[in-house]
Amino acid sequence: MRLIARLAAALTLVALGMPPAARATCVPTPVGHDVPTALILTGGGAKGAYEAGALAAFSERGLPIRLVAGSSAGALTAAMVVAGRADRLEATWRTMTREQIYSLRTSVFFAGLLPGWLTLRALGGASSLLDPKPLRETIAASVELDRIRSSPIGLLVTATDMVRRQTRAFDNHTVTVDALVASAAVPGLFPAVDVDGALLVDGGLTGRAPVLEALDAAPVGRALIVLSYAPDEQGGAAMTIRRSLEEAFETAMLHQIHRDIELARLKHPAIDIQLLTPSAPLKLRPLEFDADGIARALVLGRADAQTCFDTLSH
Repeated sequence: MRLIARLAAALTLVALGMPPAARATCVPTPVGHDVPTALILTGGGAKGAYEAGALAAFSERGLPIRLVAGSSAGALTAAMVVAGRADRLEATWRTMTREQIYSLRTSVFFAGLLPGWLTLRALGGASSLLDPKPLRETIAASVELDRIRSSPIGLLVTATDMVRRQTRAFDNHTVTVDALVASAAVPGLFPAVDVDGALLVDGGLTGRAPVLEALDAAPVGRALIVLSYAPDEQGGAAMTIRRSLEEAFETAMLHQIHRDIELARLKHPAIDIQLLTPSAPLKLRPLEFDADGIARALVLGRADAQTCFDTLSH
């Protein structure tokens, strides 16, 4: 059982800490706060609670949202906002538990009881470590497709086509529960999802923050990327296999996000591109849905978003 837990944790990000005070990274520009805005979410499992708190605050303050884009956990939050349910975001995340997201596959559990070489052989033939049925049920209960179809706010959800090695994008009219499950299907942890004959997995493989896709999808004056990693975050010493995998995954993801932001600024110089990050590190692992940690992330996301909104208003 411990072996399986460590293998699962090896594919997640490193644990983060909690802040003394809020200081959003948004900067004032002549654009103001009343231009059509694209909100772009980066996901991160349980750390997506930070984004949920931020979007709840932006919605309450009347930010003119034209489009919400996201992958992985960010896709679920994006879908709820587009459906006009931003007021339910915090309540949904506060009650979210590990049992609502995943369970350990029975075959994988028993594989952990086998002798070492048999465990590796059994795992080598497994489709995934975790059962995505709870995740599918949570998404189906939280997302209202009819409201998304008729919403004036655009939706962009991304997944990755494993065969074609390309990004697959879904909008208000093409998004489904299957597409949302696929967007959060981290390879190895969850099985690929068959969507219209294509095997799709987590959109983060090809773009953790779909910045470029979002700016091509809708005419906006501002793009606001919400990233659940503090700018002064430092990695731990990679002295073990598990830590090395965690640090490698996190480093690649963060570099990809910042690269795409700079590419977006070059490609769309007329759009004000802002980055909102936590005022200090979050104390959450992506697969550990700790109630206290999620509550802190929600409060911090709300506080940072309010600071950001006030900054953009000046």
